[in-house]
Amino acid sequence: MSHIANQSKYTRHYHPRHLLAQYAINQIATLELRSQDIIKAMGYPIKHTMPACERLRHVLSNKYLGLDGSYIDKYFTADEFLAALFTVLEIPHAPFAEDIAQIKDDLAHYPNHLPKYSLQAEVDFEFTADANWMSRGAASRLAHIRLPDGFAKLNESERASVVKKRISEHYQQYEGNLPFDGMIKGYQLITEQHNEVVDSVKYGLPKSKTC
Repeated sequence: MSHIANQSKYTRHYHPRHLLAQYAINQIATLELRSQDIIKAMGYPIKHTMPACERLRHVLSNKYLGLDGSYIDKYFTADEFLAALFTVLEIPHAPFAEDIAQIKDDLAHYPNHLPKYSLQAEVDFEFTADANWMSRGAASRLAHIRLPDGFAKLNESERASVVKKRISEHYQQYEGNLPFDGMIKGYQLITEQHNEVVDSVKYGLPKSKTC
């Protein structure tokens, strides 16, 4: 299989971890399709362009092609997304049905296959020379934000709503009130699958402490 896709300006944002993803990426390079072109052809509305492009990047960089439910929206299920993508890329779906079935089978027999999420603030602390490991650890723990049980089972819009709310609550509580003059620079949602980081999304600061 050729790997010219990794050198294409159309595909430099994709990092394939499955041979089928590499095949799709090579086809994107051959057809010279921008991510915006692809998701528009798939039928996504213009207002959903950015998150749809992010989902495309995630699927083509995900070990399970998104079939693990790690990135879902209201427009396509995981299977529908791949089918629509293959149509746009002029890839016949039938020859790869067995590969997709194998991924699903692996997921079904792999314990705890739901992704794990962690939300944390990116904080700059000014630790003093006499700050021991216990006080440093206690301060650092304040940057970790607890997510509700069942967060991984929510759809994308529901997860986004929860993240926005938790970030706002954390910022209101801790901005200007962290030890060691801690300053919040932003927030990050990390996704892990089978003990590997598969995605991370950065968030800016709320517009105000009352937002």
